[in-house]
Amino acid sequence: MKQSAIIFFILLVFGCQKASSKIEQTSMAKSVETSLQKTVLENSEINCEEFFRQIVLSSNLSAVKNYKDVFVRIESSSEDKIVLELYVKSNLSESSQNKQIVENAVAWLNFIPDSEKLLDITADPEEPVELTFNKELLKKFDFSKACGLQPKTSEKQSRNLSKTNCKEISGDMLSGEECVVSSNSLEAVYKEMIDKSLVRDAEFLLKKLPKINTSEKINKNGIVEISYKVKPNTVIIEMLYEGGLTDIELNKENQTVKRKIVYNAD
Repeated sequence: MKQSAIIFFILLVFGCQKASSKIEQTSMAKSVETSLQKTVLENSEINCEEFFRQIVLSSNLSAVKNYKDVFVRIESSSEDKIVLELYVKSNLSESSQNKQIVENAVAWLNFIPDSEKLLDITADPEEPVELTFNKELLKKFDFSKACGLQPKTSEKQSRNLSKTNCKEISGDMLSGEECVVSSNSLEAVYKEMIDKSLVRDAEFLLKKLPKINTSEKINKNGIVEISYKVKPNTVIIEMLYEGGLTDIELNKENQTVKRKIVYNAD
């Protein structure tokens, strides 16, 4: 009887140890699996369309609420602007075997990489509506790499831009300068103009060159308003003073940018 009790006790202890070991292994396996899933999620390379689909789904765009499934197509992409087409899919067939899928566009958006702004241009491309979205996604994924965007001219390159063929502009009630700058970037030339105060009251200009037509009320230092007219390869800036006007024109021509600054007095 005593011997049977000892054998039973040994089997019980062994069984408990085995069960405990199995639970620990299962727990460890789940922990490793969760860790791996998290790592894959954080390090996964997302494609351009899926990235912007996540951006759109996190936004306050009305189409996101009005439609169950919204898809995103990259209409065009550049370092200055990414154009997005939002569409839904409808099955018009009456038979489940022969599907007739039709796509319908429901919205058009512009994403501006420099300012990280999402603009709704569906109603009027000239007067876009800025949308809110989860900007944490911009930190989580490298959209520039996913969308194949080339890096901008570096700040160091911007500071070292050289000017050639500068000539003075003079006339009745006006003065200024026209220079040809060795650069293929309007943004870099604009930044240098501000950093080096190459135009009077440069501190009142926007820190970054806008991508769309913009007007800013200033009412400081005699400046009433500054307007920006943006066209492909050309930017025209008008600084309206109480007693005059400063015209700034940047024109991209191949590997150079022509920078023209003219001060007009009333």
